[in-house]
Amino acid sequence: MGCCLSDRSLDDKNKKTKASDDKRKNTKETRLQRNSSTKGLNKGSFVKSSKSSVHKNYEMIRTVGEGGFGKVYVVKDKRTSAIKAMKEIPKINVDNNKKVDEEIDILKELDHPNIMKIYEVYESSKSYYIISEFISGGELFDKIIAAKYISEKLAAKYLHDIMGAINYCHSRGIVHRDLKPENLLLDSKDENANIKIIDFGISERLKSDAKLRETIGTLYYMAPEVVKGEYDQKCDVWSAGVILYIMLCGRPPFYGNSNLELIKCIKKGPKMTDKIWNSISAEVKDLIHKMLAVEPADRLSAADVLAHPWMSSYINNTIVDTKISLDALSNLGTFRAGNKLEKSILTFITSQVFGEKEEAELAELFKALDANGDGKLSQEELLNGYHQLKWSSPEEVKEIMKKCDTDGSGFIDFTEFITAATNWNQILQKEQLISAFKMYDTSGDGQLSLDELKNGIPGIKDSEWAEFLNEADKDGDGNISLEELKEYLTKKVLV
Repeated sequence: MGCCLSDRSLDDKNKKTKASDDKRKNTKETRLQRNSSTKGLNKGSFVKSSKSSVHKNYEMIRTVGEGGFGKVYVVKDKRTSAIKAMKEIPKINVDNNKKVDEEIDILKELDHPNIMKIYEVYESSKSYYIISEFISGGELFDKIIAAKYISEKLAAKYLHDIMGAINYCHSRGIVHRDLKPENLLLDSKDENANIKIIDFGISERLKSDAKLRETIGTLYYMAPEVVKGEYDQKCDVWSAGVILYIMLCGRPPFYGNSNLELIKCIKKGPKMTDKIWNSISAEVKDLIHKMLAVEPADRLSAADVLAHPWMSSYINNTIVDTKISLDALSNLGTFRAGNKLEKSILTFITSQVFGEKEEAELAELFKALDANGDGKLSQEELLNGYHQLKWSSPEEVKEIMKKCDTDGSGFIDFTEFITAATNWNQILQKEQLISAFKMYDTSGDGQLSLDELKNGIPGIKDSEWAEFLNEADKDGDGNISLEELKEYLTKKVLV
């Protein structure tokens, strides 16, 4: 039920193999786990849910997907002219509305450069509408079909994107359960485009040492233990192994004229007897065998896949001494947003206004710094990055961590990194600030009232708002104009 841009993946929803009626439950422990991972300021705080009409803010351009669970559209944000995607899920097509809520909660929480970003959620009496980023490069499935097979170098790049995102999900107790090429979109038409994972409609939270028992997913990519009905997060590694196999030879590893035949083939594990495998390296064949080990205990974890020698031979995590790297790391050191209000405004811009164009180069730097591929930067990883450029000291890095870790997790998450590494001297002079202002300005009168500000920036104390108005409201009319907001942020944020 994710915001995918594929009618194929939507239609596949009707073909899911489902062997039990297990219901997902919001236990107290699960809720506590969820709350503990989202304390403080994070991008999910700015994903608003509204019961107003979605058509007030979005103009439908075209339909790009349709299936049993709903439709996907390309839409235009009337406030900012930004192109986005909109997934409409009619309530009549959903057995349990809590499942949609759970998907939305997961998408709000996830903050990774290779996972689809959502912006807003609307709910009417008949449907849910999930607004997400528009991912323009098409499905990995279509790229494989067009190319027949993909080089080892490009396959390693794609697998690194996929497993980095999956490792991040697993570290947060989230299992995707439906990895397949149709749910992997490319963020552009370029040869080196990045993968974005979509469709978390059947993803699930998994408590430590627990097992999932619902046989669900797409059979061609389904791990043997999922068919049995007792599995954990390693089912995603199996699915990624099937995808790697297909990328390299252009065909799936498992066949059958019926579901029963296909399941028997899956339980035997992969074979690599076709002639095409003669020209493929022993290292990647070793990785495939270890990802497609029939017994989960013998299978690699997502972190193990990222550390495999074949991946290491193609993926270079060295920080390149380029202007973007130098500027971004310099910006981290001079990041000045002092209080929660200032950080909230900047985080809102990076999470709600920035698109792939603004994030692309910084996303590559983030992934290069993220040595273990867990989707967040530790103090040690940041220090290693600075050391590669012979720059900064442990004391300075410790101070950078303190300033940039806005949610108090002990790590720098992706949006936190983008926020702190951005050149705000440029952004505050460009259309991004105007777009943010228009999104705050729900009345459309060109002025931000205190109520509009409080609605758009949650968690700020009344005393902080009073201090903000005293400093930012130059004409004393009780509202904030675009120029007043720009002047305030320029004074507070720029060095």
